[in-house]
Amino acid sequence: MTYVSRLSVASWKISSHFPGASLWLRPVQSFMQLIRPGRVSMISLLTLVIAHISNVPSPDLWFITLAGMFLAMAGFALDFYTDRDADRMGGRTWPINPLASGSMSPTSARIWIGCFVCVALALCTWVHLLTLIPAAALLLIYWGLAHGVLDGPIGRAITLGLLQALYVLLAVAATGGFQPTMSWVALVLFVAMFGARAFADIRDLPHDVQTGTRSLPKVYGVRITSWIAPIAITIAAGIALFIYTLDEMDVDYLIWTVLAFVPGVVLAWMFKLHPTPNLAFALAWPYWSLGVLYMLALILGST
Repeated sequence: MTYVSRLSVASWKISSHFPGASLWLRPVQSFMQLIRPGRVSMISLLTLVIAHISNVPSPDLWFITLAGMFLAMAGFALDFYTDRDADRMGGRTWPINPLASGSMSPTSARIWIGCFVCVALALCTWVHLLTLIPAAALLLIYWGLAHGVLDGPIGRAITLGLLQALYVLLAVAATGGFQPTMSWVALVLFVAMFGARAFADIRDLPHDVQTGTRSLPKVYGVRITSWIAPIAITIAAGIALFIYTLDEMDVDYLIWTVLAFVPGVVLAWMFKLHPTPNLAFALAWPYWSLGVLYMLALILGST
């Protein structure tokens, strides 16, 4: 059960015993739906891990992690704000868009987005001015997606990869310098998330058919799209193993990278044999767990 689902159940139980509590629980639930805490926690963890192994000192370590968190919250909230009409028309049931369901007003969402952006930029300015470059790039991509500039099927896949890579560069920029190894890590995430777009688009295909979204399977077909994920994840695994040859990671990195990527590659090729929306949805949490394993590889393998 997800964070938002658990919150919904808890809200129902509390409201059934204390009817007046729903007046303040509903805004909390809508806010949690807006920021997508599961996705935000993953991005925050990524930023924290990269900042840690890049030797960003405390308290800047925590400030840049918070900056990454607020940038992610702004991005997800802007995505919901832009898609509110399409989600309402398509009847999307997951993830729940609070603007489409009517539990949050567009004005409230705009205020929250503005607050997230301001806090993120303030934190970046405090840590190091260099962090404003990847932060600005992140916001530019979010803006482009919101205004349809980058909303083509290939553009969406590229931007999903770029977003993950930019969070790596955001954390590295907190050191005020450049780290070649972390650039390779950014490339690993770019390629892997490019492939993940195929999973997401096949998962969302029933909804996209109703809304007219130009996703990968709608434009190129499910058969061609299903090749993208296994090929991309196999390439990402190769790059991740190549990082070990740079002699900046110890054997623990190699061990945990193999544990993270071998199951990922196998699952991707299995998905190629049966590319359905239900299977794509079922694979979301296993891949989330494998992503955590790779971050563990980076932590344990850093020398």
